Amino acid sequence: MILEKILSIFVIMAIGFVARKVKAVDAGFLRGLAAFMINIALPFAFIAALDRSIPKSVLPELGLMALWSVAIHVGSILLASVLYRRFPENQRKILSFITVFTNCAFMGLPVAQGVAGTRGVMFASIFNLVYGILIYTYGVSLFQEKKEPGQWKKVLLNPGIIAIFIGIILWFLPFSLPAFLLESTSLMAKLQTPLAMFIVGANIANIPMARIVPGKTLLLAVAVRLVGIPLAVYGLIRLTGATGIAPQISLLMTAMPAGAQTVVMAEKMNGDSGFASEVVFATTILSIFTIPVFAGLVA
Repeated sequence: MILEKILSIFVIMAIGFVARKVKAVDAGFLRGLAAFMINIALPFAFIAALDRSIPKSVLPELGLMALWSVAIHVGSILLASVLYRRFPENQRKILSFITVFTNCAFMGLPVAQGVAGTRGVMFASIFNLVYGILIYTYGVSLFQEKKEPGQWKKVLLNPGIIAIFIGIILWFLPFSLPAFLLESTSLMAKLQTPLAMFIVGANIANIPMARIVPGKTLLLAVAVRLVGIPLAVYGLIRLTGATGIAPQISLLMTAMPAGAQTVVMAEKMNGDSGFASEVVFATTILSIFTIPVFAGLVA
């Protein structure tokens, strides 16, 4: 059942790939669709994930989810600082970024929903809360020569972060919103999975195959992102005997490929966007085979 749900998600990715290849959609359309996805559909998915039907008794588990997310991100930062010290600066920045940050929003939420339903999205949202804070602090610092003012303002005013806090407030309210508002929120949230996977597939189609050179650095990036870190998290789960949805969703989120945000950040801040595109392409394609394996371990 889980494998079927994950395969259905990747079918939508294939539709996006074909649509871009046959020029049914263009770059301008995809930019607008991505903006809609990030600024509107994804925030609604975060709000809907904090479902009032889920009992407040899961609150300790949500706190545990935040701790898992912090531990994984901090551990990944430490690993990157050691593993890539001898690499050229342009590659070190990209390698460090993809080691710490996965595609845990665009791809992670649909997979979490496929594996664990609404509760899976709820826990993945908490994982993404830590991710969102770090990507605008540590992530930006990787590419910036000097700190720009107002960085924390970008963190706090990020639509995804705002949506998570709105969802938490609504979850704790002593009354429920009117049924038509809940239904509207649910309908908007359901756009997230098909839109996200369509955009990922279309973006893959736009990367020239000829420029993908499977050198040692690219192979290292793929190995660390898709195998090394997820296996380390799985080993930690087995070692500590951790059970429950928090460690399971943590494993799924770390099994995601490098996100398109890697390329966006590199282009915006004069990083090596070419190498970033190669890493995103390679990890996304190969994750078709690795994600079902780690989803099976979760099951």
